[in-house]
Amino acid sequence: MTRRRLRSGLLAALLAGLCLASAETARACAVCFGDPNSPMTRGANAAIAVMLGFIGCVLTGIVGVTGYWIVRARRLNRAAPPSAP
Repeated sequence: MTRRRLRSGLLAALLAGLCLASAETARACAVCFGDPNSPMTRGANAAIAVMLGFIGCVLTGIVGVTGYWIVRARRLNRAAPPSAP
């Protein structure tokens, strides 16, 4: 890594750290910082529930396909004629 890249990377990390440290309200999310009954908090909670639903569906699909492949492989192994030595 060249010195120039290293310096620019360190400068970018320093600037990002300063920006994050200077904004006091940016540290807390709407659920932790704001009113629990505000529309923003309810929307964040609904978004979390929807994303968990999507993730659950995708993982269920992956498990289903894997199970199908396992069952199919076992059926093919049983149906295959024995190989000659």
